[in-house]
Amino acid sequence: MFKLTERSRKVLRAIYKGLGVTAVSMVFHACPVETETGWAAYGMPPDSIREELCIRGQVRGKVDNYKPIRGIAVVVEGINNHYPHITSSFGEFYIWVPKQENYTLIFTDIDSEKNGGRFKQLEITLTIEEIQALYDDPLLIDLELETETE
Repeated sequence: MFKLTERSRKVLRAIYKGLGVTAVSMVFHACPVETETGWAAYGMPPDSIREELCIRGQVRGKVDNYKPIRGIAVVVEGINNHYPHITSSFGEFYIWVPKQENYTLIFTDIDSEKNGGRFKQLEITLTIEEIQALYDDPLLIDLELETETE
């Protein structure tokens, strides 16, 4: 019979503890959570059985050489009005939506001067064909600064 040294036992215990903590954290991460608006979506994106599309894009300012804008609220009218998607530090957004004929996207500056100025609100309407054409390339949205009125 093979007998382990004390040092080998300590190493194996550390490995087993690490594997145990990792397994437990993955189990809890995989559990769905029910919220007021339904089940929270974690993990893999929806499958095609649900007939959903991803609208992805980047919001940029028409100043500073089209620099990405952080902190712009993106709402798809009639779909996710309660919780807007906020652009990342790279100005990017990803929104999963059910398939329908038209989508009206509203871009609103919610943090005022924190992102380099107060940007005008923009509303655009896209068809499902336009969204599907954006599969490889993101939608580029360019916002203008609001002019100060005295």
